[in-house]
Amino acid sequence: MKYLVKNKEETKDLAIKIAQSLKGGEVIFAKGPLGSGKTYFFQCLGKALKVNGIINSPTFNLIKIYFGKIGKKDLSIYHVDCYRLEDVPERNKDLGLEEVIGEENTLTYIEWPMYASTYIKEFSPRMEIEFKYIDENQREVIIDEK
Repeated sequence: MKYLVKNKEETKDLAIKIAQSLKGGEVIFAKGPLGSGKTYFFQCLGKALKVNGIINSPTFNLIKIYFGKIGKKDLSIYHVDCYRLEDVPERNKDLGLEEVIGEENTLTYIEWPMYASTYIKEFSPRMEIEFKYIDENQREVIIDEK
């Protein structure tokens, strides 16, 4: 599915729509260039999933864990940023996600999945969300289930 979001409010509305479709266990790959809205989308998604507090990028620590809810079900939300793994050898890319990724009470949102370990890159089923920068406010958002 393709969406044209024209501002931050429309991005927030799309994140809420995605949040309402989740059941737990989803793995979301977020793709797009720097500044295209991957982290902002996650912040909106997290708030829609009842995460309290500040949600910010895990670029320097690679993973941040938040706690939210889907309906009445508690949810552990893993926000992963693999950007810093681009030039890291495969043997050093293990983030310990194998134990939780895809589990029923988790949501895993991975930015820059192309730099992740082979295990993560090949994980299925997953949702891929690609953010294409159009201008300062507008983005094309393509959502694909794989």
